[in-house]
Amino acid sequence: MFNLEQAIAEWRRQMLVAGIKTPVPMDELESHLREDMEQQVRAGLSAQQAFEAAVQRIGQAEALEAEFAKMVEPEETRERKLKLLCIVFTVLAYLAPFALNVPKPWSGMNATEQWLGLAAVALTVLSPFSGLYIHRFLPIIPDKRVRTCVQFASVLPVLIWPCVFTFVILPRVELTIGQVNVATLWAISPLAVFGGLILGLDEAAQASR
Repeated sequence: MFNLEQAIAEWRRQMLVAGIKTPVPMDELESHLREDMEQQVRAGLSAQQAFEAAVQRIGQAEALEAEFAKMVEPEETRERKLKLLCIVFTVLAYLAPFALNVPKPWSGMNATEQWLGLAAVALTVLSPFSGLYIHRFLPIIPDKRVRTCVQFASVLPVLIWPCVFTFVILPRVELTIGQVNVATLWAISPLAVFGGLILGLDEAAQASR
């Protein structure tokens, strides 16, 4: 005797094995399958005939996976472009004070301090883009919600660090103006480094698909 729930469970298993990997598309497909079956049963078909006809109309898993990929890809591409634009604007905002006040930011430093300061600026500017290249060395976290939680957890200590540096470390050390400027530039750089890691986690997940 035909068992509808068992047939649907087997259909889901076959679709997952063949290519439909995410729960949301599978749930949507099952909903469409059941609606189609109900219409066919009302039209006079048996449950088994309605099921077979609905499966035929939905199509093969490979073709469906390709269609879902077409729908998802533009959204992922838009997210990636938005993140890159945010990085570019953040870097420009970081560089703006230096560009608008040249040579004042470096006037109170000796040659060694200037080179150390420039190195910190270069690291801060380049680090946010590092995720585009280092993603192959990062762990792959396919679940977007888990990946977002990991990214937020990574950001929190970095956001706390500037407060610790400003209110705990700086008041307790004796530094010249030039040394304070260099130390501040290097204190900012971890924010950029972790920004690159956050982008890299997204790039690693996308490259694994």
